[in-house]
Amino acid sequence: MDPSTPQRDLRTPIPGRVTPRVAASTEHQATVAAHLTKRDRWIARLCAEHRTLTSTQIARIAFPSRRAANHRLQRLHQWRILDRFQPYIGRGRAPMFYVLDTTGAHLLAHEDGIDPRELHFRAERSIGIAYSLRLAHLHGLNSLFTGLIADALAHDDRNVTAWWSEARCARHFGDLVRPDGYGRWREADRQIEFFLEWDTGSYHLSRFVAKIPGYLELATTTRIVTPLLAVFATAQRESHARPLLAEHLRAQPRPQDLPIATTTVDDLNRAATGSAEIWLPLAHRDAGRARLIDLHTAWPHLGEPIASAQTTTNTSEASPVPRLSPPAPMPPFAQHDLTWKPSR
Repeated sequence: MDPSTPQRDLRTPIPGRVTPRVAASTEHQATVAAHLTKRDRWIARLCAEHRTLTSTQIARIAFPSRRAANHRLQRLHQWRILDRFQPYIGRGRAPMFYVLDTTGAHLLAHEDGIDPRELHFRAERSIGIAYSLRLAHLHGLNSLFTGLIADALAHDDRNVTAWWSEARCARHFGDLVRPDGYGRWREADRQIEFFLEWDTGSYHLSRFVAKIPGYLELATTTRIVTPLLAVFATAQRESHARPLLAEHLRAQPRPQDLPIATTTVDDLNRAATGSAEIWLPLAHRDAGRARLIDLHTAWPHLGEPIASAQTTTNTSEASPVPRLSPPAPMPPFAQHDLTWKPSR
C-alpha cells in the first residue's frame, strides 16, 4: 500500500486476528512498564502524536528488519500499548495500522506526570481513525515524514529536527492557518524548515489557494519566512494548481514572504524520500526540480531556522485538558547504537 491510495479504497477494516490480550489493569501496567524499551515508548508517543502509523512506516524508522518489527509490534499489541486495524483495500493486502491503546496512554501519562484520568483517553476514539474519511490523507502525510527519518538514519550528516502533527500546528497557528504539518530538515551544516500541505485530489483547488493569505499573515506576524511544500495527488493536479497558486500569490502585498515548491505523490514514491530532487519552486520553474535542502538556492532570502522560533506564535496551546508530550522526531536509540541500521 503506497501513500497514493485514495480514501475510497480504504474501506471497512478486516476483523483483527484473535490474540490473547490482558486487561489494562494497574497491575498489568506496572508489569509492562518494566519491559518497555526506549524504542517502545518512542513508537507509542509517535502514535499518540500522529494518530496512526503503519507497520511498514514503523519498520522503516525503528527496526533493523520487517520480521523484528512484526514480532515487537505483536507484543506491544498484546500488552495493549498499541491497538491495530487493517483496512480492506480490494487489491492486495494493506499493512497493519497502529494506534495508541489504553495501557500505552496510561504509561505515557505517568511518564509526563499526568493523572491518566485527566488525559480523557478513550480507546474507541483512538481506533476510530480506522473509519475516518481522512485516513488516506493522514497515511500520505506520515509517509513523507517517516521517509525523511529513514533517509536521515541511513546518512550520518542528515537529521529531521522537527516533525509537528496537524493537531499541533492547529494549536500553534490555528488562528491564522492550519498546515497539515511542519518540519525541519538538516543536511551537513545546512537546514531548512517548511510547512506541508498534502493534497488527496478530493477537494477543489480553490480551497488550497484560499490558505495563502493565512500563511502570509503568519509570516508578517512572526517575521519568519517559512516555505510551503505542497504534495499533489497527480502530475495533472500539480500542473493545474501551480498557475492558480502563482496568480493568487502575485495579488498579495508581499508574495516573497511565502516561497512555494510542489511535487507529486508519484515523484515522492519513486524517490522514497522527500529530501530528493523532486521539488519544483513556484517562481523558478525553468531551473527544474531541486533537492529539499537545495531550495535555499531558489530562495536566497530564507533565514536560518531557529529551533524555538515558531513556538513564539503559540496562541491556543493552553488547554484545561493535559496533553502528552510530543516525541522527538528521530529515534533516541539509534543515536547510541552504532550497529543499528534501519530496515529497507
